[in-house]
Order: sequence, then structure tokens, then C-alpha cells
Amino acid sequence: MESASLKKTKRAVVVLPEEWQSIKPAERRTLVILHGRGRHERSLIDDKLIRQQLLGSGLFIILPDGDDGWYINSPERKQDVYETYLEEVLAKVANKYDLPENGKQWAIAGWSMGGFGCVNFAERHPGRFAALSSIIGLLDFPRNGLPEGQSYKVPVERFGCDEAEWAAFNPLNRAEQLKGMSVLIVTADQAFDRTMNEHFRDRLTALEIPHQYVELKGGHTFPVVRAAIPLVLAHTQRVLTRN
Repeated sequence: MESASLKKTKRAVVVLPEEWQSIKPAERRTLVILHGRGRHERSLIDDKLIRQQLLGSGLFIILPDGDDGWYINSPERKQDVYETYLEEVLAKVANKYDLPENGKQWAIAGWSMGGFGCVNFAERHPGRFAALSSIIGLLDFPRNGLPEGQSYKVPVERFGCDEAEWAAFNPLNRAEQLKGMSVLIVTADQAFDRTMNEHFRDRLTALEIPHQYVELKGGHTFPVVRAAIPLVLAHTQRVLTRN
């Protein structure tokens, strides 16, 4: 696609259910999955096991290419409007495959940078999604002051150097916007993001927002993503089928 927002050619992968054209448009259930930093729109489908799981899910699955953009409109790089670009991708794919406008038929997920991105995007678009799943996401970020080994260097070329401005991007600070959404958080016991996810879990608990919190074995790695994908698909199917 030619992206009007980024002013360049971009790609997205769409995974379609078998015989998808026989599914009534109002019953088409869609899951958006945002990739991690250093990955791309093909990272999941290039994995044979995950590819088969996505194909067998019965969901319309959108895999955008988010580059290294953190799915935000950067305050530092004014041309990098990746939140606007994500809106553009979803609109184009929804139009192409006649996907319903009703947010009850949509879910969003992501891992690592994409975990941050999916929560941030869902908070900034309340009512757009019925289900949200983050895998090893940076959910108390950008910020300083986390324990050693439980932090991540803030890309100042993307977020800028103003810590007050960082707070506006930190998903923890807008968690109340997730009320009414079904939330799944997956981290790992040796992952550097674990403390961030614990903070986010505690924030949801304080806000009395129902959620599921899962801690897998492993680190901030793709094998953990692979182990978490079935959980995300089951969560998404359960919520969207109920709707």
C-alpha cells in the first residue's frame, strides 16, 4: 500500500479464514497483531507453527509493518506518525475485506514493542477493540527508575528527552481507558519487562479492571512469544465469539 501518512510504500500481511468469503461481513472477527522491535510483518507467518495456528483460528488477522516506530506519532521525528499510519492500515484492510465497524468484533495484540504499541493504541482509541493481549510488552515505559535488569533504554530519538513528555506515552498512566475491554497480559519470569508488567497488573487491579495475568517460563524472547500465541488466540476467540 502507499501510505499517505508516512509518504512511502508499506506492506501488511492479512491472514484469512478458509472460505472467508462465505462469512457474513457482520460476523467477521478481526485480530490485529503488532510486531516487536527488529521484527516485521512476516515474523509470525514465517514461523511454521504460528502460521498454522493463525490460519486455523477462524479470525481475520492483520499484521502491519511498524518499522521501529513504536506505533506512536513521534514528538521528535515529526514525519514518523506511526499511530496515524496504524489507523490508516486498519481502515484500508477493513475496506478491502468488508470488516465490520463494530468494535465488539475487533481485538488487538502485540509483543515487546508491539505489546507497548497495542496497549497504547487501545487506550487512545477507547471502544475500538473488545479484547487486548500484550506479550512481554513494555507496559510501564518510557521511564527511568526501574530496577537494574528490569528496564529498557528509552529511544530518545523517537520519544525525545523530556521525561514529562514520556509520561504521556506510558500506558500505565492511561490504564483507566481499558475499562470494558477484556485484557490479557503475558510476561515471563526471566524477562526484563516483568516488573513493568507487574506494575501494569497492579494498576489494573487498583482500577478494578478485570484482567488475566500469565507469567511463562523464559526471557524476553521469541520462544516466549511462540508459547503465548495460543493463549492470545484463545482469549480473542472467546471474547469475540461471545460478542
